[in-house]
Amino acid sequence: MNLTKTTAALLMLALPVLPVHAGGYIGIDRSSVTVEDESGDEMEPDGLRFRIGMRISEFFDLEAQFGRVDDSSTTAFDDFETTYMGAYLKGYLPMGRQSALFALAGVSGVEYTQDIAGQEFSDDQSGFSYGIGLETKLTQSLDLSADYMRYNTDEGLYPEASAINFGIKWYF
Repeated sequence: MNLTKTTAALLMLALPVLPVHAGGYIGIDRSSVTVEDESGDEMEPDGLRFRIGMRISEFFDLEAQFGRVDDSSTTAFDDFETTYMGAYLKGYLPMGRQSALFALAGVSGVEYTQDIAGQEFSDDQSGFSYGIGLETKLTQSLDLSADYMRYNTDEGLYPEASAINFGIKWYF
């Protein structure tokens, strides 16, 4: 997917401007993705999402995400996979001492692959992506996180991919 290079380039460009005291984090989430096809039918494969990020100020992070879901129980296909990645600016709104609401916006790329009777078909889309969520501090270095992401809104074979994610985030 060509977005891999775009994501890496955005993160590399941002690294020189980050303050020395910026902290990093990694996260892993369980994802429930909803994929809508051009006829309006929906599939809901489950999978994992990985995040890596870096604090750039008290209220903002840069975050990269990579996720993969698959569904081999779909009756229309022998197998259906979705791989997605993105780069985001993430802003926080503190809610008390332990929690914060957040919103993030950036670019993402989504690749769909389906196997029908042994023949593989795929579709790639990229563009604007956004999400909202909530994080709650469990310890000094561990957060519980939940969010909703909208990965693409393009026309095409699969015009919509969105996800509900729930997981943990570890600061290093």
